[in-house]
Amino acid sequence: MMTTAKRLFYLLIMLAICWVNAGGTGWAKEHRLFVETAWAWVEEGEIHFQAQLSAASEQVELAVVQEGERKSRAFRNDDRISAVVKPAGNRPLIISLTDRDDEELLASWQLDLADLDVSYEAALEVRRAPWDRYVEDGKDLLELIPASEEAEMHQTGEPDESEIEEPDTDVSDRSLDELAQAFYKDFAESGKPQEAELRSREVIFELEPNNTKEKADWLFDAKDSRGKIGTAGDVDYWKVKGTKHGRMNVSLREVPPGQDYHVYVFDNEHNELGRSELAGEHDESVEGIGLEKDQWYYVMVKGHMESHHKDFYYRLRVDFLADQTEAKVDEYEPNNTLEEAYELPANFTASVDGNLHASTDVDYYRYSFSLASTFTIDLKEIPAGMDIDLYVQDEQGKVLSRSEKPRNANEQIIMNVDPGNYIIKVMASKRSGFTPNSYKLEIAAKTIPVILIPGIGGSRLMAEEGGQASEIWLGLGDSLVGINDPRHRRLLSLEPTTTNSVEVRPRQAGASIYPEPDDEGFSAIEYLSYSPLSPVRDMTEQYYSMVKELERAGYKKHKTIFAMPYDWRYSSTKNAAFLKQKIDTALERSGARQVQLVAHSMGGLLTRETLLSNVSYQSKVKRIVYMGTPFLGSPRAYQAIKYGYNFSIPWLDEETGKIISEYAPAVYELLPSKKYFETVGFLKKNRNEPYSYQDFLQDKKIRLDYTPLVKQGGALHEKWDKKTINVPQYAIVGTGQTTFLGYYFDAYHNEWVPYYDNGLGDGTVPYISANYAQKDMKKRYYVAGEHAKLPANPEVMKQVTQLLKGNEEVQPGLRNQLGGKSAKYLYYIISKEDGTFPELTLLKNGKSIKLDANAKEVVDDLSIEYHGNIVVIHVLDQEELEFEPPTPASNEPATKLFIKRFSSEDSQEDGESGRRYRLDGNGLNEAPEES
Repeated sequence: MMTTAKRLFYLLIMLAICWVNAGGTGWAKEHRLFVETAWAWVEEGEIHFQAQLSAASEQVELAVVQEGERKSRAFRNDDRISAVVKPAGNRPLIISLTDRDDEELLASWQLDLADLDVSYEAALEVRRAPWDRYVEDGKDLLELIPASEEAEMHQTGEPDESEIEEPDTDVSDRSLDELAQAFYKDFAESGKPQEAELRSREVIFELEPNNTKEKADWLFDAKDSRGKIGTAGDVDYWKVKGTKHGRMNVSLREVPPGQDYHVYVFDNEHNELGRSELAGEHDESVEGIGLEKDQWYYVMVKGHMESHHKDFYYRLRVDFLADQTEAKVDEYEPNNTLEEAYELPANFTASVDGNLHASTDVDYYRYSFSLASTFTIDLKEIPAGMDIDLYVQDEQGKVLSRSEKPRNANEQIIMNVDPGNYIIKVMASKRSGFTPNSYKLEIAAKTIPVILIPGIGGSRLMAEEGGQASEIWLGLGDSLVGINDPRHRRLLSLEPTTTNSVEVRPRQAGASIYPEPDDEGFSAIEYLSYSPLSPVRDMTEQYYSMVKELERAGYKKHKTIFAMPYDWRYSSTKNAAFLKQKIDTALERSGARQVQLVAHSMGGLLTRETLLSNVSYQSKVKRIVYMGTPFLGSPRAYQAIKYGYNFSIPWLDEETGKIISEYAPAVYELLPSKKYFETVGFLKKNRNEPYSYQDFLQDKKIRLDYTPLVKQGGALHEKWDKKTINVPQYAIVGTGQTTFLGYYFDAYHNEWVPYYDNGLGDGTVPYISANYAQKDMKKRYYVAGEHAKLPANPEVMKQVTQLLKGNEEVQPGLRNQLGGKSAKYLYYIISKEDGTFPELTLLKNGKSIKLDANAKEVVDDLSIEYHGNIVVIHVLDQEELEFEPPTPASNEPATKLFIKRFSSEDSQEDGESGRRYRLDGNGLNEAPEES
């Protein structure tokens, strides 16, 4: 809430602006129209705007401009401007007021929508709203920034007179009183006026007395008349003369709140021809009365029981219809209520020829979707004299969207909706005349497409050299050679274009690297290896199972599901251009107005970069689902640059990962951010004291060699970690895996020792990073699952599919809060006393396994990590390992090996600090910490 001083400050600014806009000098300013003050605020997802003018003007135009789209409303004879704006995205709005009498711009403002809790429509909407007299005391006011006339013209060009929407013919009570005063001034003293005197009046009012047939007031075909039931027992008579043979409809509307008025129709002999006596303040209607040319008809309005109101006018109208134009009953009738809504086929795209048979006829159609869709409804071929409006409601009758253009203008509604039942409502507006007619309703449903975005290392890459193309990531034959894998290192390594540049290029000249294009990119993201060996192929699965799950749900490849492979070595700032292209392609192919994004790991950071740097694209996205996204970064990136990392590919050598990571901008963008350091840190001076982010940038003991990319990654995280995206977002967080959290310095042994959580994270991304969320995250879900396998996890796939349908309920196997069973874990941290590689032999289920610095062995049920000369072995089935005593070379003493064992089966103290053992020629013995 603004303080009084702050409100006063903005008020003074606005008065100063309006003083300048008013122009002129001296006393002449007092006689010119200007804006005294203006406010804007958000209420129930809509932007409310009010302005107090210095005086009423014959016509003031309120114009709202957003990204080249311009909407306006006209206000007549009013010094208070009040409107509601529904924007079509979070780009800034330009709001201006113009005096149409002398074409003078009164004032213009810019309103920034970033970080506002506003609901967006498919197209910009503006409507009039009641004046809120308590706005300053009860609202969080928004800042209206003064904007020039040129700013608006820059976006839209000169305003077109045809763009200006006429004000509603429903006038306010204040305007109605003015019309009544003018009417009674002209006629009250002279008695009942003649027919010719009344035909030119905008509105006809009753002239008392009119409580008998002989004293009846005039009615005219298709013209509103106004009266009051001012006292209990008051009766109003009106008369009308038939001008043609046919039929006549009589309607009574705008019954005062809480009152109950009835209407009766008589012929010249006072024979009753029809009546309407609905209970309460419902509109009353008598339709289809036989009409004869030159015959007189009488309409009586009275209050039921004691109903009356001395201040409120009712509205009475007659409409003459020719017999030969009577509309035929259409095939969709009866469809006059929600319960009788005509059921259209699901996902139906076609046209409906319907009819309104009376001014009070309402047509309802029920329409259902099986997938999230862009729903477009066009109401066309509305005859002259009719004003038909279009609505979309839910099953309970709540209006979700409306189109209420004046006169017989075509109506259109475009909505991005989730699966479910929707009600289309077609009805004549209150200001409409009536002509029996048909209308055309065109309905189109376009499934909102899904784009699948992998993370780092999650796209297969091809290499082209000398005109020959071959797979390079992940080339199974190349990567299996381990330490002697030259091809990945040669072709995937990068270097700065110039000294200290953040722009990088391939180190190998003449080679072109690009994502595998087969199957429009799906081959690149479904599997990383298409090895005929089933275990290898299954181990590298990315999105294959999820694509199949989405196809079963009704999505189709290349039309409503799209793959987004990319060269994951490069910065998200570069790859954002490709994601924008993919969004545009998906919209063009599908015909929808929005997409849905499903992102794994670093793909979530690419998504955030794309939408934060290209704000206009936020309105093109319906929702985002993240899986294991390291929002604050991951210590694995530091490991990859400092010591090497295998990108969760068991047979890939860590040194290969180090060479690929050395100048890969994306890896630097995955480093723990400043926010991560401020929360927990990941590098520690000892077991308990963390380094600061500033230390990380400057301290020689821990900083990384290539500072420009470190700083670029940090700057991007400042944006990603702090700014919000105006799109509903959901995060699926993997848990239950021991996860690398960083390094602490062991001064006694002079080594950097990795440390882990006790099963809180997903094995790659710490819980604190994957769980990070700002107010733009709608909901988070937790699943026991390993990071690389989240997209193929059946429980995760089910949750993703339901979220894409708008169902936020927690699916089986997931939780809506962290908890569940405690994670089981067993791992060993192995180092050597002299700091060299700890070569040794261990036994697992009777099988002998050798740790060798120059060879790598892939073992089932073991996950082996290398942090320089420290080895960490995770035992996935929690079966204890056995270690063979080292055999020293002749005449040399055996170097001690140190093994720390961490197990969920141990006490809490041992589970956190581990149990320390010494392995030498005498076998494995428990050792005190300081040894």
